[in-house]
Amino acid sequence: MDVKHTSACASAHGHHLASACKGTSLMDILTTMAIASVLFGFGIPSFQSYMVNSRLVSNINLLSRSLALARSEAVKRETPVVICKSQNQQNCTTAGNWRQGWIIFEDRLPDRQRDKNEPLIFAKAALPAPVNLDYAAFRSSNFIAFRATGITKTNGTFTLCYNQDADSARALILSKTGRVRFSRTRADGRPLRCPAEK
Repeated sequence: MDVKHTSACASAHGHHLASACKGTSLMDILTTMAIASVLFGFGIPSFQSYMVNSRLVSNINLLSRSLALARSEAVKRETPVVICKSQNQQNCTTAGNWRQGWIIFEDRLPDRQRDKNEPLIFAKAALPAPVNLDYAAFRSSNFIAFRATGITKTNGTFTLCYNQDADSARALILSKTGRVRFSRTRADGRPLRCPAEK
């Protein structure tokens, strides 16, 4: 049995119905654009929030993996391994904050500074400008030294922020055992504060 499909426009006999089938009116287009712009306006903040959160999570995960790498390399090599902030991804620095990047190296002397004969294990370039990262510790905030047993002499908190927005702040808390944990507050439970830009 044959079935024929005919459009409403093709079967229209009346003048009014036929003229309505000619195309979309200007009013229809404007209405559609108005609805789309409202929906798009609602979607932009959600998308931006998602992108900010994604970038923060990515960077804090990378830092966590870097600390785990430094710890495991100290145990594997049976020698101290240091992770420190670095401007040139070759040597440690005491200037600026951790946003400029960091390095991990075998600290054979050990003096918490990378010498020419000390192997570079890993180097991380600077984080993108809106992201800020710093480390607060009881001892030095410039480096963390892991012993051959995998423990450290200090504990501290890394704080990561996006565009100095405290609501976006994430923390990575390091214990003396060398282990880290993620947090949305300081170690004592107080709210996080974004690190000052340096």
